[in-house]
Amino acid sequence: MATFFRFWTRQAEARPFVTVAATEACLSACGDLLAQTIGKHVLVKPTKDAPQESKGYDLMRTARFVLFATCVSPIGVRWHRFLDKRFPIRSQTAWFKTRRKPNGAFHLSASTLAARAKRRSEHRQTARQVGKRLVCDVLFYEPLMYAAFFSSMALMEGGSIEDAKYRVSVLLLPTYLAGLTISPIVQSINFAFIPLIYRVPFGSCFDLFWDSYLSWVNTEKLAMIEDQ
Repeated sequence: MATFFRFWTRQAEARPFVTVAATEACLSACGDLLAQTIGKHVLVKPTKDAPQESKGYDLMRTARFVLFATCVSPIGVRWHRFLDKRFPIRSQTAWFKTRRKPNGAFHLSASTLAARAKRRSEHRQTARQVGKRLVCDVLFYEPLMYAAFFSSMALMEGGSIEDAKYRVSVLLLPTYLAGLTISPIVQSINFAFIPLIYRVPFGSCFDLFWDSYLSWVNTEKLAMIEDQ
């Protein structure tokens, strides 16, 4: 695992767009196949009147999902670079060390107190910048990506522009609201602690499960809405 991590890091430093695109393709394929597996064996329960049909995996559906993830991955890389430059975070100072008196009491020198004050100031600055990044991500990037995803899926499935508009109008808002329950937590950790080169893959690890949800929303939930 460590060897693979070092290999991935070297490739990402040399070829960031290609490496991230390949990573996104693999994770999105796994996410869609996971969604199909859950749909086949968990969500669909056979009955006496309607026994479960033995269907294979829809590889064309997976291919569409992979194509979209691969095409938008450079946007994710550039988006994180933009946020990093627009809302920079200064490097954190090292943990200060206290000096112990011979009688066992702690002594804080003037320089130590100054280091504490500087560190608190840097923490407040970091929190503000992370908050700004998070607001921009939630208000602009995420809804645009959801709209692009649902409209692209509709068009790649052979639908018209009107079909794409319909799918966005029906699925965008509930998906966006569902994402707000967890994505701010993940992205706060991402913006605050993860180096820039790893931010897209870190989000993609969470997206492995979120992609499964998006795949399910794009197919199963849309079918349920249309059946009503």
